[in-house]
Amino acid sequence: MRVHLIGICGAGMSALAAWYKALGAEVTGCDGSPSPEKEASLAELGIAVQKGHSPEHLKGVDRVVFTAALPPDTSELNAAAETGIPVLRRSEALAELCSSHSVVAIAGAHGKTTTTSMAGWIAQECGLDPTVFVGGNVNCWNGNFRPGGNLAIVESDEYDRTFLRLTPAHAAVTSYALEHLECYGSPEALEWAFQAFLESVLPGGTVIVPVEKPGLGYWAKRIGRKVLRSGSGGEIDAKLGEYSGWGEKYTLLGHRGFLPAPGAHNVRNAQVAVALCRAFGVEPGDAVAALESWPGVSRRLEKLGEFRDTVFVSDYAHHPDEMAAALGSLRKFVDGPVTVVFQPHLYSRTSLLHREMGVALKIATKSYVLPIYPARELPVPGVDSSLVVQSARKTGADCSPIEPEDLMQAVENLTGGVLIFMGAGSVDRYARELCSNL
Repeated sequence: MRVHLIGICGAGMSALAAWYKALGAEVTGCDGSPSPEKEASLAELGIAVQKGHSPEHLKGVDRVVFTAALPPDTSELNAAAETGIPVLRRSEALAELCSSHSVVAIAGAHGKTTTTSMAGWIAQECGLDPTVFVGGNVNCWNGNFRPGGNLAIVESDEYDRTFLRLTPAHAAVTSYALEHLECYGSPEALEWAFQAFLESVLPGGTVIVPVEKPGLGYWAKRIGRKVLRSGSGGEIDAKLGEYSGWGEKYTLLGHRGFLPAPGAHNVRNAQVAVALCRAFGVEPGDAVAALESWPGVSRRLEKLGEFRDTVFVSDYAHHPDEMAAALGSLRKFVDGPVTVVFQPHLYSRTSLLHREMGVALKIATKSYVLPIYPARELPVPGVDSSLVVQSARKTGADCSPIEPEDLMQAVENLTGGVLIFMGAGSVDRYARELCSNL
């Protein structure tokens, strides 16, 4: 079977490509703006990426999978439909691949990639040979997919209602926020979707919800699923010890552990991963021990290098809650100033949350804000990164706008502390280019 993926360089799409390849399919793909890093990782799997969209890409194709971020009038997509080639949304393809597995699904506004990788690592280290589908590159797996057996640990987000297509054995929501309202139309519809996702867990399954939002598990509990709350005062509540190096000491379910990643938010991710693994048979003590060697995820407080005693870090945070968690962790762990280069992601998100972004940036000693990374969106009149700069300055933050070509000059004078490049777009590429040129 030959599968063609339109938008193959996206996080979920590239993982799907790797899954199809592991099953023996011939895989091709294209992307409107392929990243060199993703092209290289796919090339290692024997998957070539074509730039742009063209009906010519469809020759000999048996199935097309497309990203939900693709404009509906894309010529390649329309040509596939006209020629009768089966066409699947990313969420449909994921559900189809999961249908023959025992699925553990992890959703949530923040932390789902980290939690999925942690649960997958625990299962691997405890000898369960999991299949793992995750939205970020896990350092030990050289990508965002681990081929394995019947147990599938799957990151499943709410965008495009992806998680509603799954029927998991166990499921968790790591956190909750009003994200992707463009898909749902209202906060009530978004909350209903999360409730429906957890209600879809199979009989005998375990459901984990954030302690701040216990109502997400209401219907799951009504139909007999075991519902656990994660967080302060919940059934799953890790106690933080002293931080040690680039990591955290903690106690969870009577077991002491060390997590090689800074931040209370990462310990919270770990406690969800441990509880999920207990649901499919891993003893908590074994899970906590396994996490001591967890290799981490790319762009999650990832150390890139050091220049003039300044540590360079890349982080995927693009929502104010994530930004505050990452910056707060660095304030705790790093002696010296914390400087952030932030790239807002999406016009819609910036319009809705620029005030909260500004508040988060106040945690840093100094912040620079790049132009908005549009991703799948078209420009919106009156919405640009100056909204974030103005909001930050209103809090008293030292914040300035910056263009990508001016980054080198801005960072050359830094001495000591940490410089974090933050956002879900091209800011990570800027960070790595700077590190290679310093």
